[in-house]
Parts: sequence; structure tokens; C-alpha cells
Amino acid sequence: MSKSPIQNGLILFATTMFLFFVVYYFFANANYWEFTMKANAFVMPFVYTIGGFTSVYILRGKDFITFTQAFKQAFTTLFIGGFLSILSMFLFLNYGDTDARDLLNHQYISTEIKNLDTAYQQQKKDLAAIKNKDQAAEKSKELEKNYSDAKKGREAALQENRNYFSFSFLSAVFGGIILFYLLLSIVIAAFLKNKKRYE
Repeated sequence: MSKSPIQNGLILFATTMFLFFVVYYFFANANYWEFTMKANAFVMPFVYTIGGFTSVYILRGKDFITFTQAFKQAFTTLFIGGFLSILSMFLFLNYGDTDARDLLNHQYISTEIKNLDTAYQQQKKDLAAIKNKDQAAEKSKELEKNYSDAKKGREAALQENRNYFSFSFLSAVFGGIILFYLLLSIVIAAFLKNKKRYE
């Protein structure tokens, strides 16, 4: 990495896509969605934390940097790496291997249905422990309605082959990721700044 946040962002982008294709090549099977989520939840935050930290650390070197300089360096690095990665994944899944996209969509909805069924069964057990029969009956009726509505919605998504990797969906996801970049950049900048702004 270098003092250039653009170059560092490109390195972060290359690293992200390498990991994306590792998961794609080795785990595009019955557990593709599960491995993808584990990578996003545990591996990618670590990679981006290291990337942002290293970018600011190299910029600082033996010199002095303010919070603003550190924040700008970290956020630019993270944003470039993340934006290019999301864009590349969108293009690959929607115009490259659409079978991989359909597999992920199917497994995502199937996982949602499975989680819904598990939660439903647990809530039924909890209702059985309620001693007040009228209260239990009322809550049971509400549970059945909520479960039925949620199940129908997910089954409809499954039948429609709804695309959860569309441009609009991934744009919304990236909006949430930007918040993570902002928070991470604030933490990194606060940790690595060694000069007051007006010194």
C-alpha cells in the first residue's frame, strides 16, 4: 500500500474480488449463501479494517496528521474499495454467471423460510407455557396470522424468482455499508491522529 488512498482503494478492491471468487469457485454449492454470509460477516469487516488502518498508518509515517486528514484517507480508501467491489459483483451476477445469482436468491429465501419456521415453532412452545387460556388463544391467533402472512410473502418471492442482487437492492445495501465505513473511519482517525487541526 502507499500514501495514495486511490491506490489503496484499488488494492482493497482487488483483495475483495479475490475473496469473492474464492468463495464462488470453492463454495458455490448447497451452502453458497451460508458461506457468502459468513465471509461478509467475519472476513470482510476484518479486511476493510486492516485496509483502512494501514492506509492511514502509511500516510502518517513519522509525520503528524490531523483527524480530518486521517478520516479522509481512511474513508476514501474504504469507499473506493467497496464501491468498485459492489459494482463488479452486480455486473458479474447479473450479466456474467446468472445461475450463481439465482442460486444465491433461492438459498436466501429458503433460509428465510427455514428461520421463520424455527421462530414459529419456538413461539408456539412459549405460548403453550402461558397459563391464561384466553390470553394464550389471542396470542396464538395473532401468531398464526403473522406466520401465514410472512410465509406467503416468502413463498411468493421464491416463485417469482425475485432478484436480491438487482441494482436497487445492492444500492440500498451499499448505503448501509457506507455507514460502516463512516464509523470505521472515525475510529481509525481518532486512534491514529497525532496532531491538532490548528497546530
